[in-house]
Amino acid sequence: NDFTILQLLADGGGTSPALLNPQVRLHRDGRIYGVSAERLLDNPRLDTTLVGGDKIYVEADERTFLSLGAAGTEAVHPFPTDQVSALEALSIVGGVSDTRADAKGILILRSYPLAQITLDRTGPDHPRTVFSLDLTSADGLFSADQFEIQSGDLIYVAESPVTAASTVFGLLGSVLGLSNAIT
Repeated sequence: NDFTILQLLADGGGTSPALLNPQVRLHRDGRIYGVSAERLLDNPRLDTTLVGGDKIYVEADERTFLSLGAAGTEAVHPFPTDQVSALEALSIVGGVSDTRADAKGILILRSYPLAQITLDRTGPDHPRTVFSLDLTSADGLFSADQFEIQSGDLIYVAESPVTAASTVFGLLGSVLGLSNAIT
């Protein structure tokens, strides 16, 4: 007669395919416990026997990260899985622009709540932190694959210095060309 979360989900027809990385929530005795549906399915030990008064609901994963600069897209991106590495995040955003990006200048900007700030090096020592990745070396690629993106992170892909210089020269050329046309 033990009825579990997975049995309830199965009897209810599973999770909606419209939900990206669906999150299963158990509301019991005024507390909320949560796990992604994928993790629950992969690890049956997390399946819990329901008791009277329990409420189960499934919701979309609300975590997002932002991409700006010379990234493939400049947008807000949802988390498709529980964990997303910086390398996976770059793939999600469409990579970096071949003609504009500086592969040595991948920046991840993160804000930490003041309650997490420590001075003894057991946690972040600044509320705003910038991490930098260089994708031109094997070590940088391995590091990007190990670096975990957090909700609210901003991935900024810097523009190549060559692209920036050619933009300035292009602007100067058009201004000079325009002034020559006037005279």
